[in-house]
Amino acid sequence: MSSHLDDRGFGGLALILGGALRIQNRKELEEFLDQPRAREVIRAAPYQDVFMVIKTVGLDDSLELLPLTSKEQRRGFIDLDCWRKDSFHIRTFMEWLAAFIQCGPEETVRLARAVDPEILAYFLKGSITVHELDPGESLPDLPITLTPDGRFGIEIVGEGESATVSRLLLDAVFRFDPALGHDLIDRVYWGNLVALEEEAYQNKRLRLEEIGFVDYYDALDIYGEARMTPLPDSSAPKSVDENSVPRSRTLPALFVASLTSSNYLREGLQQLKSRDEVERIIQSLAALANRLLSVHSVTPGDLEKVRPALQELDDTLGLAVEYLSEGNKAKATEVLRQFDLQTIFKVGFRLIADLRSRADQVLAGGGLTLKNSHELLLDPLETEFMSGLRRQCPLFYGGLENPNKSSFRNFRSLADLQLSEQVLDRIETLSRGFWNLFAQAKDHAYMPGAQQVNLSSNELRFHHLFNTALLNGVLEGRFVVEPLDPKKLLTLFKSEAEWRSEGEKGLVLHAESRVNERIHTPESRRVIMTFVKRWVHALLAEFQPLRQSNGIDPRFVNSVLFRMESHDS
Repeated sequence: MSSHLDDRGFGGLALILGGALRIQNRKELEEFLDQPRAREVIRAAPYQDVFMVIKTVGLDDSLELLPLTSKEQRRGFIDLDCWRKDSFHIRTFMEWLAAFIQCGPEETVRLARAVDPEILAYFLKGSITVHELDPGESLPDLPITLTPDGRFGIEIVGEGESATVSRLLLDAVFRFDPALGHDLIDRVYWGNLVALEEEAYQNKRLRLEEIGFVDYYDALDIYGEARMTPLPDSSAPKSVDENSVPRSRTLPALFVASLTSSNYLREGLQQLKSRDEVERIIQSLAALANRLLSVHSVTPGDLEKVRPALQELDDTLGLAVEYLSEGNKAKATEVLRQFDLQTIFKVGFRLIADLRSRADQVLAGGGLTLKNSHELLLDPLETEFMSGLRRQCPLFYGGLENPNKSSFRNFRSLADLQLSEQVLDRIETLSRGFWNLFAQAKDHAYMPGAQQVNLSSNELRFHHLFNTALLNGVLEGRFVVEPLDPKKLLTLFKSEAEWRSEGEKGLVLHAESRVNERIHTPESRRVIMTFVKRWVHALLAEFQPLRQSNGIDPRFVNSVLFRMESHDS
């Protein structure tokens, strides 16, 4: 595993990183299996960790590892990998069955003993038909195999791989554990598919809850309100219950290995010295990670999806620790000692969710949409920013940091929150002040009428309305949003010299004059002028190459409203 950390001598970090099964490929697995204590290490590991090794290396390349696993681990593999919410996934289960079948009939039976019998019966009902036989009658004219007691005849009705796997499974079970075989056949004969799946699901759900995997709706509680209740003894956290179900050490190690050197959480973990403290953190990280994976419907073995979930955990916890430590890294460890990780995560998410609420309030305040339209009038930068904020799990828009970025990421720091607050302030100021620039009320500032124009109402943005009104003000002396006649613009921009004089200076001066006249507070003027200058600059940049002797072709214009019928093609 690649890591940004050198874990030697780092106290809590070293303890977290050192206890995990971090096997990345076939070669590393072979080297591990050559060790004399390989079986002992595997049996002692939480089944999540062994499962992650198998999924990382690949099931087909992990066959030598499978015989070393315990009954509880095998059952855990099926629990983790073979369910899609409350539906059992037959294809994935067959892959596990086929792998154990390759290990031999004894290992096949060990797997069959490990998993819930309802699961085996559910699988077999799709591949076999069980015929109850009457001892006084002749056998049916069917390709059946008799059970050892002669009570039932088994007919393989499935096709392809499912038929082969079912046959090999039943051969192994009746050979090495006839009692289990008879029980399975009874379940297949008498059982109901829906009831078998539901019982197996409930059994699986209870087991996964013990390691932090809970129902999707219960897992959503990690996004709930935080109760800031300190741990019972923050100076000496209670030791972990030795009888509790072992939780993953690999998930916390994956998480810690990805922490950047500037992360407040990493700083706090680095200073932990007590093994009891570290064990509590490991179990808390595992439980919290499992809940997050449940929310995103991700299994621990799907590493491509696990890592983004762990990144969300990293970023949200880091943000919360920075907040709770008041921006002082020296206090980060005390925060980890004082509060459990789930509470800390909730604090981080609440900070982000408060931004989402603020964005909703700004939108609800009106001014950002036209009547009968849900499209925001904002420019692409602010529109993308708002769309990221208003998600269920809000995201930070990278374009705020770099105009060339168009991607979203998690909120990572108080600086992200502060920048977002500033942008929301600007958007709110714009929404309240923009319509004051016009003599008409907001709902009448733009009346499209029956005119054919170059932009539909859903395409309109603030800059279209302002630029159109600005040019009307220069040409007609009226600051109104009426579609322009392309030919009239030639009276404004007849020559290159006049274009540069009127374009680069005149339009900005006209815009400033309108803003100063209609916006009364200095701060609002300053904010609105930052938008206005952007809009006028875009207008000039677009018009420069489009000027023609007979006008400006409206088909290629996206910065103002033009009347289409006045264009001579």
